[in-house]
Amino acid sequence: PKAARRRRSMGSFAKAWSQLGNIAAARLAAPATSNSSRGILQASVENKTGLSRMLDSTLREGHDMKTFGLGTAASLASVERYARFTAAMYHVYTAMESSLDAAKSPAVAPFWSSFGGDLRRSDALALDLADVAASSSSHPPTPATRDYMRAIEAAGAKDEEDGGGRLIGHAYCRYFADLMGGQFLAAPTRYALSPAVGEGTPRHYDFGAFGAERKASVERLYASFNEAGDALASEAARRAVVEEVLLAYRHNVAVYTEEGAVWSGALRGAANLAGGVARAKLQMPRAAAPSEAAAS
Repeated sequence: PKAARRRRSMGSFAKAWSQLGNIAAARLAAPATSNSSRGILQASVENKTGLSRMLDSTLREGHDMKTFGLGTAASLASVERYARFTAAMYHVYTAMESSLDAAKSPAVAPFWSSFGGDLRRSDALALDLADVAASSSSHPPTPATRDYMRAIEAAGAKDEEDGGGRLIGHAYCRYFADLMGGQFLAAPTRYALSPAVGEGTPRHYDFGAFGAERKASVERLYASFNEAGDALASEAARRAVVEEVLLAYRHNVAVYTEEGAVWSGALRGAANLAGGVARAKLQMPRAAAPSEAAAS
């Protein structure tokens, strides 16, 4: 029966995926230590009020962690699929960052002026594509990616018209995902796709010092979101930001699942990861046995 086969597939996937240790889903499900994603969310002061509180409410309303986890795992099924996924992210981030660069809204411009240098991902994504002999021109936007880009551009245009903060919603959706979970996907990606994806890559998961000080950086972002909320003219304008986050989640689901074969791709990605971890362990220098150490 299909249901039984799917349950077995889910069990196999969960078993293999658990070997990641540091992937986003494991981090969010882990006990709330002070530096875990959950711990940071719980300990934050700034996210208990204002626009930040409203933004975090979307994690319960519309954030589909299962789809994002499966889609990420499926991107590790092959170097070619990873290149297509990375190209989609490149196009999305380029659209978002171009819109943020052009933003003049008093709710958006100060945020991007303060954090654009730390958050910008499009340049790193272009380099990640080059690592696997791909480019944005060889992988033009797919229909789902194009729809997402149009939604971002439309949000920027509306903000320009009414001084709104819709682009804050798009920034929250993508950059918070990167900071709260994506940072921990670099090593699994290397294990799964080595040697095509080597040491020091993927670059777009590396936030440098900003990411290393994740707890403090996230709190600063929450404070900036609250300042953006204060700059908005009404509760309706703040709610429009929240609606934009929910829209962004839906577009992400469409991008993550557009290629299809998500379950089989995720299983293949998990198998690649497990194989990569095993190979890495075999290549580690073997510690000398006590008798060997004494003889030397």
